[in-house]
Amino acid sequence: MGMSALEHVYQYRLLIGKSASGAGLSIDEIVQLTELEAIFAASAEDQRARDGRRFNRQRVDLTGVLRGGKLNDTVTVSELAPGGVVCRSAPYAEPGDAVELVMEDVEACRSYRFKATVLWLREEHEGDDFVVGLELVGTPVMIHYGARQTTEPLFTRIAA
Repeated sequence: MGMSALEHVYQYRLLIGKSASGAGLSIDEIVQLTELEAIFAASAEDQRARDGRRFNRQRVDLTGVLRGGKLNDTVTVSELAPGGVVCRSAPYAEPGDAVELVMEDVEACRSYRFKATVLWLREEHEGDDFVVGLELVGTPVMIHYGARQTTEPLFTRIAA
């Protein structure tokens, strides 16, 4: 698919946020939004789901940090969709709580920050680990940091 599921969700949320702000979308942006919606098109199974999901959740295995209130915990993001995220190995979080999910794309030197609301929580195993369902809200932020010097081909050429 080229872009990662993470990048797709980020782009989708960004466009929806821009549209909701009343800024309006260009023709290119409308085309992009349509393509993103097609990538995450809900299957028949999704539509039959109890909550009648609008989008298909993509199974992923990504690391994120859940922040907000007393939370500052590393979680495993196991499902990703334009409307929400499922986190495993998560701390206890109160449904309704506002949180921020920070995810790094190390290869692309990008940090994604998504605002979210805790929708549901269930115990993962006996003990402290929970599975948390987040509803993504608002417009995300992406921070691009400089490429790691070691991977810069120019420097290796000079050194050679």
